[in-house]
Amino acid sequence: MSQDAQRRYQFEGVPIEPVQPGTNLLVAGPPFAGTKAVALRMLAAGELADEGLVLVAADDTAEAILEDYTGVGGTFNRGRMAVIECAAPSANNDDENVRTVRSPSDLTGIGIEFSSLYEGLYTEGVERVRIGLFSISTLLMYAEELQPVYRFLHTITGRVRSAEGLSTCVIDPTAQDEQTISSVEQTFDGRVDVRQTDDGGDQLRVRGLPDQPDGWQPF
Repeated sequence: MSQDAQRRYQFEGVPIEPVQPGTNLLVAGPPFAGTKAVALRMLAAGELADEGLVLVAADDTAEAILEDYTGVGGTFNRGRMAVIECAAPSANNDDENVRTVRSPSDLTGIGIEFSSLYEGLYTEGVERVRIGLFSISTLLMYAEELQPVYRFLHTITGRVRSAEGLSTCVIDPTAQDEQTISSVEQTFDGRVDVRQTDDGGDQLRVRGLPDQPDGWQPF
């Protein structure tokens, strides 16, 4: 296997072909379709010893998002993981790799904590960082306008590209208008749509990335 192939992010158990380092993925779908679980599974797949993980939990506590992450098979060492929670802080949490901001509306605070945690992982010898954002829809709900959220996403995705990391950022397309979705999508390299079929099955499709399966795929 070539060095380039080895460095690609691979998603075992998810019908998505490996992607290049520096890829940002918008994972779009309603909550009942398991969209959050898909994004977490992609972050958990193929974890390497030199990688770290930063999760932004705009919808939940750090404790809850970490439980969801381990629930899909995530095994990152806690020393290489960091969480920013934007809701009520987890009870009795004195983990230095968990930071709390006052509200999902505090994009400046989230950005400051993100930079601090991100750079801290690199200081500890982590070479590549995976990023998960749960969810963009919550940030948009708390924001008075789109532009601050767009700038925030542009900063996050730009850092992922420059450091050859990976991001999966969740959005509920039923909660936003098409113009907002289109604007948000511009900051990402590809989009993964998730849906549940009438018979209860789960499907996804990938758009915007090369060498991916065509159409909806069961998983």
